[in-house]
Amino acid sequence: MNDVRKLLNREELLNLQRKSNWKAIWMLLVNWSLIVASFAVVVAWPGVATVALAMLVLAGRQLGLGILMHECAHRSFTPSRPLNDWIGQWLCAAPVFADLSVYRSYHMTHHVKTGTVDDPDLPNYRGYPVSRASLARKVLRDLIGLTGLKAAATLVVLYAHAEPEKLRFGYAYKKQSVEPTAVGGGGPGKRSVRHLLWNARRILLVHTAALALLWAGGHPIAYLLWPATWLTVYMLVSRVRNAAEHGALPGTMSQDIWSNTRTVHAGWWERMLFAPNFVNYHVEHHLAPTVPSYNLRRLHQLLRDKGALEQAHVAGGYAEVIRSLVGKRRPDIVSVLKID
Repeated sequence: MNDVRKLLNREELLNLQRKSNWKAIWMLLVNWSLIVASFAVVVAWPGVATVALAMLVLAGRQLGLGILMHECAHRSFTPSRPLNDWIGQWLCAAPVFADLSVYRSYHMTHHVKTGTVDDPDLPNYRGYPVSRASLARKVLRDLIGLTGLKAAATLVVLYAHAEPEKLRFGYAYKKQSVEPTAVGGGGPGKRSVRHLLWNARRILLVHTAALALLWAGGHPIAYLLWPATWLTVYMLVSRVRNAAEHGALPGTMSQDIWSNTRTVHAGWWERMLFAPNFVNYHVEHHLAPTVPSYNLRRLHQLLRDKGALEQAHVAGGYAEVIRSLVGKRRPDIVSVLKID
């Protein structure tokens, strides 16, 4: 029963799908205010403690901008499609080194192919559970920047293609068993520096503007907080978020939403780090991708009241999720993946 129309009546669904400019603006303000405040604290009181705190907050907000980009990819953020795409590209995607059109193509494939070998997100979640030693190695690689450097190299290769939006595994940061192929069966296309500069032009413009703004304020070195966070703490936060959504579940390698997707109840600190902008309501999102994230809590409550979530995987928090990521791998997972 993957069709939300069997669970909600037409009026309920239409109310949930209603977009709001005010809610969208509020979410943008919250995310960007926390980003500006993090930089301001480090500039005002530079030191190891303030930098560490800022990087934690910024990692959650980098994920937060990624989630808002995700909303814009679904065109569910604002009522106006042009405004939705402008916000998604310039205020959400470009700051986190992404391109909205490329991400949209990639992410729509994920929704259609979740739990199959054709899911471009599969490398980010199919390997769980893992041993404690394996998880410790992953965390270490994230925090010292090895995962981030691999992710950065992946993006460079992606944007160097003539048509990156046609690459099936564009934003999967883990190594693929084969060369990424274009959707439709074609090859990946020619790579060049010219393509890289053109495809990354919005990213380069936004980051140049950010550096110029900090330079004008007399604190250009503060810009390094952003890429340093993305290369390290953000990678760990993103790993937990990806694994929480589809990893270590009975139906991870199936297309049944009730067995391959997880919703997580999140406290305030978890929402700051792993679950910004209601991304923790992931079963609800896969059931109804056109419902804006700011309405997912209402959808969760409605489904709960109807008893629909009794068949869903709902975790009590991210500590519970992390515990579930450690253990013995199931035979079906081992058969499709060799890790560590």
